[in-house]
Amino acid sequence: MRISHAEDDRTLTGYSTKYKRLPAFDLTGFTKIVESGGELYDKARGDGRWEVLRNIAGDDKTIYGVASFDKECTKGHYRYTLAVKASEDQVRNANLGDSLFSIHIKESEWIVFTIDSFAAQWGKFWQDNPYNLIKKLGWDFNLVVGLHIDVFPPSYSSNDDCMEFMMPVRRSADR
Repeated sequence: MRISHAEDDRTLTGYSTKYKRLPAFDLTGFTKIVESGGELYDKARGDGRWEVLRNIAGDDKTIYGVASFDKECTKGHYRYTLAVKASEDQVRNANLGDSLFSIHIKESEWIVFTIDSFAAQWGKFWQDNPYNLIKKLGWDFNLVVGLHIDVFPPSYSSNDDCMEFMMPVRRSADR
């Protein structure tokens, strides 16, 4: 069973899913090396950086939470970047100097999970293990991309709201 762009098989994973193929794109925002992305998420929601991101995002007010590894990450930690798709002019006009971090997301196929309520489902989603969930759908994690993305749509305003989780995938060798 391989999920295609037209299928949504909640019965296999317990979550609404969809397939996307996306070209490479860049994101710019605030970053921190963390044990949990919640460290930066909670702080940015409370100190005004969330609104700063929405202001530099242009027409698309989506905020992306990118979990990635790089050479600065120590064991048990990863880089979490809360970011937006913003033009160079938008970033420059924000006058935030060196406080912003840019990350390049490579082209990939993606499985996108819908989390109906961040507060109610996020912990269960990670207990269900998205790496195992994509295998149930006939895919493997795309190590070339090597990150995953939390997607907070423009309508997202509280932990009770719907969000998405994007996992880069490649065809499973087992299928």
